Amino acid sequence: MSLWRLEMLRMVRTHRWALVVGVYALFGVLGPVTARYLNEIVANFAGEVTIIMPDPRPVDGVLQFVSNTTQLGLLAVVIVAASALAIDARSEVAAFLRTRVSHPAALLWPRYVVVTATAVAALVVGTAVAWVLTTVLIGVLPAGAMLVGTALGALYLAFAVAVLAAAGAVTRGMLPTVFAALAVLIVLPILGVLPPVQPWLPSHLVTAVVALVDGEPAREYLRAVGVTIGVTPLLLVLAARGLERREL
Repeated sequence: MSLWRLEMLRMVRTHRWALVVGVYALFGVLGPVTARYLNEIVANFAGEVTIIMPDPRPVDGVLQFVSNTTQLGLLAVVIVAASALAIDARSEVAAFLRTRVSHPAALLWPRYVVVTATAVAALVVGTAVAWVLTTVLIGVLPAGAMLVGTALGALYLAFAVAVLAAAGAVTRGMLPTVFAALAVLIVLPILGVLPPVQPWLPSHLVTAVVALVDGEPAREYLRAVGVTIGVTPLLLVLAARGLERREL
């Protein structure tokens, strides 16, 4: 059995794909519904206090979806990615697999591609659900902005999984890999509070779909796209070299 088939079967038969796709699909439903009925929800909890809120706009459905998936959706991706990319977490299994390949780095590529494809598929499913429900409940969304924004979000997920791969090659064990990757992915948005730095960060792509739907031009994300495309392969090279040099 090839490593590629092994990783695809591992993703399917362990139902890890269902965790990621399920989280994104769930928030694809909750995002538009929450945005549409937010006034009613707030009124139910406000009691006798009157709270006046503006009518929902189509962008609000996408905003709610992105706000939720930026946290819990990304966490699900990190956990699933760590389970695959912490290659040396179990020494016995790692030793066995290393004897089946000419170079340890060969174990990395199928795992990275399969996890990234799963994460991107989950994003596409969740976005499609949010798009349809927002159109039905609130209003029409611009197709071009939605497609470009989803592509930018997928590019960020490829970067995030590459961060996991690099963390897995530097640390040992699933939990250290998760914590190291989350530290990097959390620090980036914090750095984004600096206006000169924000347009260059991969994390700038996370909310691109919301800004594009709200009318922001796509050229505002070209710098973040360039940095993300440049850094992602470097992280994978770091991960590959880490696997080559590590001794079990």
